[in-house]
Amino acid sequence: MTIAMPTLQGRWCPSCGSAVGWEDEVCPHCGLPLEGEWGAPLPQKEVPDEPEELTEGSLEELSEEAADTRVIPRIESAIPPEDDSESMVAAHEEMPTIGRILFAGVLAIAMVWSLVLTITQPWEPSPEPQRATEEADTSMAGFPGTVESLSGQDNGGEVIATLTGDDATYAELVELYDKLGRYAARADESEALFAQIGFGPDKDARVNAKRECEALAIDVSNVMANLGQIDMSSGTYVVDRDNLVNLGSWLRNRVDALKQAWIASAESNDPVADETAIRELLLKDHNESGISTYKELFDQNYGAWRPVVKHGG
Repeated sequence: MTIAMPTLQGRWCPSCGSAVGWEDEVCPHCGLPLEGEWGAPLPQKEVPDEPEELTEGSLEELSEEAADTRVIPRIESAIPPEDDSESMVAAHEEMPTIGRILFAGVLAIAMVWSLVLTITQPWEPSPEPQRATEEADTSMAGFPGTVESLSGQDNGGEVIATLTGDDATYAELVELYDKLGRYAARADESEALFAQIGFGPDKDARVNAKRECEALAIDVSNVMANLGQIDMSSGTYVVDRDNLVNLGSWLRNRVDALKQAWIASAESNDPVADETAIRELLLKDHNESGISTYKELFDQNYGAWRPVVKHGG
C-alpha cells in the first residue's frame, strides 16, 4: 500500500540538496554559497476548465519546468496508513473467531474418526473361515455329552464325528485310568529312591525328592477331582467310574504316607538318628511282608478295572 505525500516547502542547497535555513548564506553541509530565494515554493498555476492546446511555446515552458531541479518529486510511501481497516494484510492477521475454531475442531474429530473406522472395520470379508471350533458341552440341553461341531455348520466338506454323552464319558475315564497307572509307577520310583537316600547325608537330594513326591500327591488329587466331575447322567459307566475312584483313593493314601516320610527326612539334620520315627511314617500302611497295603490293592485291581466300551445304560 502506498500513499501520496504532499510536496514539502523549504530551502535546499543547489549543490548537495541538503535542507538549509532561509537566513543561511552558506550551506552548513557542503560550504558552498546559497542563492537568496532558491528553494522558495513555486507559484501555483490555475488549471483551466478545458485543457489548453499545446503550442510550441507551452512545450518549451514545460521543458524548462522539468529541467528545474528545485521541483520536489512526488514520493509514494511504502508504509501502510495507520487506519488499516481496509488493509488486506490486516484482514488476514485478525484472530480467528470462536465459530471458526469450533468448526475446525469438529472437522478434525470427523477426520480422525473416519480414519479409525477405516483401519478397524473389516470392510472386506476375510478369506479365513470364521466358524466356531471350540467344543460345546450340551449335557444340560437334552443331549448329554460334548459335540465338536454344530449340525448346520459349514465344515468345508470335512466330516466330523459327534461324540455322544457315553462316548465322551468313556474317553474321559480311559484318560484318567492311564494317568493313575503312570502316577503309580512314579510312586514306586519315589519309594525306591527313599530306600537309597532317605537316610543319607545329602540333604539337597532329600529335599528335591520331597518336592517331587509333593507334586505327585497334587497330580493324584487332581485325578480324583476330575473323576467327581464326569457326567454320569446316563448311568452307563457308573461302575467303571467307581472302580477308578477306588484306585485313586488307594494311590492317594499311599502317596500321602510316602510324602510324610520324605518331609521328615528332608527336615532332619541327622536322618540316621531319626530313622525309627521316619520309618514309622513310611511303613504305617505296610503289611507284615513289608509291602504297602494300598499298593497291593492297587496292583491287584488295576488291570481288571480298565474301562470297557458299553452301549446303553
